[in-house]
Amino acid sequence: MQLKLIWSVFLSAVLYWHPFHVSVTDIEHDAEAKSIQVSHRIFLDDLEVGLKKYHDIEKLDTYEPESQEKLDSLIGSYLKKKVLFVINGESKDFNYLGSELEGDARWCYYEIENVEQVDEAEVTNIALMEVFDDQQNIVHFKSKGKLKSYKLDKDTKFIQFKFD
Repeated sequence: MQLKLIWSVFLSAVLYWHPFHVSVTDIEHDAEAKSIQVSHRIFLDDLEVGLKKYHDIEKLDTYEPESQEKLDSLIGSYLKKKVLFVINGESKDFNYLGSELEGDARWCYYEIENVEQVDEAEVTNIALMEVFDDQQNIVHFKSKGKLKSYKLDKDTKFIQFKFD
């Protein structure tokens, strides 16, 4: 009986705690809409730690927030400082659109408007790197029918993409 209880607690802890810190950012240029659309998947527990530290707050629930609008405001201001874009040599701001819960992660959505084409892009993604030494941010960028991917970490905080 004790062995079952110990095993149950251990298994629950392993499933709740993930041994690596990673986010995935999907970026796609929509030529018809003349915009760059971004979907950024971040584990809930990592996001919560990062937001608490960045905004210097003690209480926050990224799974069941008291206010979705307040949570999105916190996420948006955080990501605007941690994710940067230079498109065709010009620094671009993005509009944070909101987020939604999916399992143990939150998808965050943002958009860069008025981009007719993407020949080259520089993406900086240092989200959560100030919190976790092993943080990795995987970036997928699709433009002109080509998909390119790269992994950013504490040693490589930005990547340049070229689309011919």
